[in-house]
Amino acid sequence: MSDKPRIWDRFLTERDRKVYQQSGYGRRGGFGSRPALFIIDVQYNFCGDGPQDILEGLKTYRTHCGPEAWDAVRRIEPLMHLARDKNIPVFYTESARRADMLDSGVQVGKSHRGKEKTVIEGTHATETVAPLAPRPQDIRIAKRKPSCFFGTIFMSHLNFLDVDTLILTGCTTSGCLRATAVDAYSYNFKVVIPEETAFDRFEASHAVNLFDLNCKYADVIPTEEVEAYLRELPVRETASVG
Repeated sequence: MSDKPRIWDRFLTERDRKVYQQSGYGRRGGFGSRPALFIIDVQYNFCGDGPQDILEGLKTYRTHCGPEAWDAVRRIEPLMHLARDKNIPVFYTESARRADMLDSGVQVGKSHRGKEKTVIEGTHATETVAPLAPRPQDIRIAKRKPSCFFGTIFMSHLNFLDVDTLILTGCTTSGCLRATAVDAYSYNFKVVIPEETAFDRFEASHAVNLFDLNCKYADVIPTEEVEAYLRELPVRETASVG
């Protein structure tokens, strides 16, 4: 293990530490040269309307992730501005449901979210939080399942824009961020997760999923390293459809 403390350290057993040391997991995959920034489900129904204790926030939004969500928003915002300055594609996922909830599918039977009114599309609850609001030129992808690759044209956009690295931010670490990271890895993208920009409602799930993603599928690294990488990139030429 690294000498520098990581968020997952307190959740690992002694056996986990020994296996990690001997197995060769957790190497750096590195950055490519044509990244995209991806802001996953950073909506009011996950963040709340402001920093708030999670048990209080759950009274309004049962998908609430606690004050860590707004901590992450503050760390995502500089990355967003850097990406825009460099003309790097910025993607957003928006997780919302139609009013009759038919598109929730089997989720109706798995959790309350299949019937939750704060997940209906076109409402304040399912908007991206104001500090990260998308611009018209950003790419917004509506999804109904955890991975942004499933049932969307996300891959088509990535092909057209010649992206080789996905910088994933947002929530939840154990859900939509993880599912998208694993699919991105499966499609042979370099995957980078700025550690402080990811969040989850469950502390253990957040930490252990970051550990597992860093072991096998992504580079989970300090946000400052990602900022430094973006600053060094040249301004990207605008994609042409002509």
